[in-house]
Amino acid sequence: FDALKQPVLICCILGFTLNVAGAPLPAMLDTPLWVVGEPYKIALYFLVGYYGDHHLGPGDTHRMGAALLLRYCLSLVIIVITLTMLPLESLYRYTIALAVLSPSSSYLMHLVGEHGYGEGLLRLTVCAGFVSTLISTFGQNMLAVVFAGWLGPPSYEPPPPAF
Repeated sequence: FDALKQPVLICCILGFTLNVAGAPLPAMLDTPLWVVGEPYKIALYFLVGYYGDHHLGPGDTHRMGAALLLRYCLSLVIIVITLTMLPLESLYRYTIALAVLSPSSSYLMHLVGEHGYGEGLLRLTVCAGFVSTLISTFGQNMLAVVFAGWLGPPSYEPPPPAF
């Protein structure tokens, strides 16, 4: 139950609970959280690229490549099933496909580092996360362009008149 003590999980559950309860976030909290959070995403990926130990041996490269190949093959299968079999509107199917293609979570790097799984696994996790971010970013952008073409230009329908 160590996971229940993780600040990321606690904040995630607290945010979800407040959202479901419909509790508004006061502007004095909303704006600072947005200001802190917005550059954090970009800074995090910069730090992974800059501080990551990217010196992999031949065996490490093979293991990382095999894991990423499996991950993206499974993602492709899920995307094909999503696009061809889910009985949802196109926009929802496209959104799910883009989400499936998201890069691996940076939280995994945190867990491997915090729980002492060793430098080798941490190095592989950081490198795989870095490569996953590159592959996913290109893949998501490509899919977004394809999906936008399939959906056509955005349409605007004015709301019905209120009487």
